[in-house]
Amino acid sequence: MISTPIRRLSRAQKMILSWYSINGRQGLPWRTTRDPYRVLVSELMLQQTQVSRVIPKYAAFIADFPTIQSLADAERTAVLRRWQGLGYNNRAVRLHALAKLVRDEYGGRIPRDYEGLRKLPGIGPYTAGAIMGFAYDSPAPCVDVNIQRVIARIGWDAKRGVSHDEIAEAALRLVTASRSPHEWHSALMDFGSTVCTAKNPGCASCGLRGICASKGARGDENDASAPQSRFSGSVRWHRGQVLRALLQGPKTVQELQSIKSADKELLQEAIAAMERERLIKLRGMRVILRNDG
Repeated sequence: MISTPIRRLSRAQKMILSWYSINGRQGLPWRTTRDPYRVLVSELMLQQTQVSRVIPKYAAFIADFPTIQSLADAERTAVLRRWQGLGYNNRAVRLHALAKLVRDEYGGRIPRDYEGLRKLPGIGPYTAGAIMGFAYDSPAPCVDVNIQRVIARIGWDAKRGVSHDEIAEAALRLVTASRSPHEWHSALMDFGSTVCTAKNPGCASCGLRGICASKGARGDENDASAPQSRFSGSVRWHRGQVLRALLQGPKTVQELQSIKSADKELLQEAIAAMERERLIKLRGMRVILRNDG
């Protein structure tokens, strides 16, 4: 059942790698390192954040916290201050907690095997696979939305559909057959984000149109890259405003309510959520950033 898609994908693999050698984004800062800590930082930053926004933030973060030890030893407020502007600040809290765990229980060394990585809190299958491939150049399953889309489209007719298990099996076969998992995953990601895009894929100019099972098919109507909900004035926006204010020092609830353009109800919702996530604590009417977990 899977032999024909695999043969098709094996042919496509050589063509995608050739395309990547000319068109790939080899200069991205996290692609020039084999440090698992720096790969981890980049992967967490790239979750739900565009590459163009991550590049300067990644450089500044690594300048302040060049090693997992330096991050573990830092105050949480310093980590949040450097993360500011990327959004979804609980990512920074999780990263900081993970750094302290690796320092205290792993001797400051991130595991070198997939199973060991998966045991770390907050490290899912994709992130573990990304560290294995990008840091250790070792074959492991690593399937993000771009990789999933490219493999599914090339291997299977869009009308037939394909299961997650079939894609995972194909992805593992391909990375195992590659000369460099680092290069192969980079190529797939770039090809998926620039040519085989979710909406309006460039089929007419694609070098794979002769073998792609889904050539000419419409883009994915329900792809994860669909426009996101409005940010300005949202709870997430209010969370960012609260964090920005508290990084300057403790504030009263009344002071936070005076934030320009803040909605009192949404602000309270943001404060409650941040307290539940142990980002902040309330002392009477004063709101304080937590430095502990």
